[in-house]
Amino acid sequence: MKHPGVGVSLSDLQTLKANIEQGKEPWKSGYNQLANSPNSRLSYRGRGGPFAKVSRAPDENLNAWRSDMVAISNLSRMWYFTRDERYAEIAKWLLLGWATTHTEFSGRESMLDLGDYALDFVGGAEILRTTWPGWKEADTEIVKKYFKDVLMPAANPYGESMFGAANKGALALTALGLMAIYNDDIETLDRVVYQTRTLAHIGLRNSNDIGMLGDYLRDQGHAYGQLKSLTVLAEALWTQGIDIYSDLDNRLLAAGEYFARVNELVPTTALPFGTTDRYYLTDVTNRGWDGANGGITALTQIYNAYVLRKGLQAPFIAQRRLRMPVDGTSFMFLRESDTSKATPPPALPIPSTTSITSGFSNVDFGGATPAGMATYTNGKWTVQGAGNDIFWGAQDACHFTYKALTGNSAIIAKVESVQNTNPAAKAGVMMRTSLETGAPRAWMALSGRGQVEQSMPKLAVYGGTNYGTKAMDIASSTGSYWVKLERIGNIITGYVSPDGTNWAATDVGRINAPVPDTIYVGLVVASAAWGTMNSSTFSNVQITGGDGGAPRVVPEAPAMLLASPGDGAVPLRWQASFGAAGYTIGRSEFSGGPYETIASGVTGSSYTDTSVTNGTTYYYTVTASNSAGTSGRSPTDSATPAVR
Repeated sequence: MKHPGVGVSLSDLQTLKANIEQGKEPWKSGYNQLANSPNSRLSYRGRGGPFAKVSRAPDENLNAWRSDMVAISNLSRMWYFTRDERYAEIAKWLLLGWATTHTEFSGRESMLDLGDYALDFVGGAEILRTTWPGWKEADTEIVKKYFKDVLMPAANPYGESMFGAANKGALALTALGLMAIYNDDIETLDRVVYQTRTLAHIGLRNSNDIGMLGDYLRDQGHAYGQLKSLTVLAEALWTQGIDIYSDLDNRLLAAGEYFARVNELVPTTALPFGTTDRYYLTDVTNRGWDGANGGITALTQIYNAYVLRKGLQAPFIAQRRLRMPVDGTSFMFLRESDTSKATPPPALPIPSTTSITSGFSNVDFGGATPAGMATYTNGKWTVQGAGNDIFWGAQDACHFTYKALTGNSAIIAKVESVQNTNPAAKAGVMMRTSLETGAPRAWMALSGRGQVEQSMPKLAVYGGTNYGTKAMDIASSTGSYWVKLERIGNIITGYVSPDGTNWAATDVGRINAPVPDTIYVGLVVASAAWGTMNSSTFSNVQITGGDGGAPRVVPEAPAMLLASPGDGAVPLRWQASFGAAGYTIGRSEFSGGPYETIASGVTGSSYTDTSVTNGTTYYYTVTASNSAGTSGRSPTDSATPAVR
């Protein structure tokens, strides 16, 4: 591992020190705020700790631990910038005091504090370890043991991959990742990188194409918490030579830009999105939020990563930075240039899907009669099945139309209709570990009530069965909706979507040992009425290893387009359309058009228009196309490029 390695390198520290000594702004002002903090003073002696036990929810000795963790960071930095060893001595006394006294960090929300303060206590420990002659190797080993035995277990108290939703899980991964760096724990760091890139309810995949994260419609404070956690972790990984900033078409740039845009009060229509805590249909948050100094720490790091290192534009972040005050933390990340390098990790094992027109088998569970069946015609599956219900507990009475799949796999379907044999009737997708009634399984379905319902019986689910088994309203006036299941390793994730691309991970479960190589994947129907057959229809059914035989259909128009006012450029992002092979960008200098084509055959869901003039307002729209034809236009958006 490289040390210091949690967001600032030794070269960064040297540059910061030089800027402060030269009185350069805004570094000097940021340093002054650091120096004036009560937790930075030579007189600081803690808040009564250290204590053997700390807990959050219920809170016990928590404020003492928090205050000392901040002081460890502040005093370590004061040592480096002043070379007054007294600061380092107090920081060491605090850190080793906790490391040799603290034996238990408990409570339902222990991971939240560990993520919130990881940059403080790990960052301070890194500076002491690498820059102060008074720090010994034995001190490093004491701190490593403290992290490994006390704090790392508390960052993930619910077991492998069992993380709370959105910001909760992102905080846990951040804490684990930063401590793994300090501990030279390559195995844990590799696992954190993998989880950050694959777990779709907390990591980078807990986002959509336009940059919304899972907590973005909850409230802006929690939205920023999720963004900051992922960014702090991405920056720490960058110092280790690992570039996750590049993942998913620079997804953290999109997330930072979306956050800055809505909090700069630029009109922005939200798409339905969420995570395992809640599926949000509309944005009722406190847009215009200015907490955390406007989000300066994360937005500064994102600006560095993409604008300074990669030469991309971040117009709304640049706009927001003009009025964000520097503080005693964010000045550590301010750069004039950044030539550091990192390498993107290998491609992820995300399973692909293609259409299926034949090859399904059929089985009935739980005494479902009459026997069900499935037929395919002209792009649609009709599945007929009986069965009392599949919603609560051991209920597993349904018809299942399936394929056996080995390894990572996924299934996607748009539920077009659910016959109303009962309000509790269901039609959706299912994965099962066996064809025995009551086997461990996961399903996502629409009900006769017009809601999405989900459950993962006998899988390990964060929060337990009642957390993973729920019904949710949908953003559809027609009662049709998209559902998806995905298996990666021993994790099954359930998703919902209004359009087949804007997938929100609303249920996540772990298959406990023994984990089968082969599982059973397909469509499920339950009539919720004994002896009564339910006939429900599905379109756009895709599965891993499908035959690809379904006819192409014209894609829907992209659900959202966002244009940003860059300098001599207008970056565009849009929500992808299911089945699209490419996109065409239209531009006009008049609201409503006419639109001229400025780019066609664009793959992916972003494009930067560089043929613009600063000060001119441009209006944009996007269409999606494939071999079947071209969609209508997306909603329009406009931008006026300008120097920031």
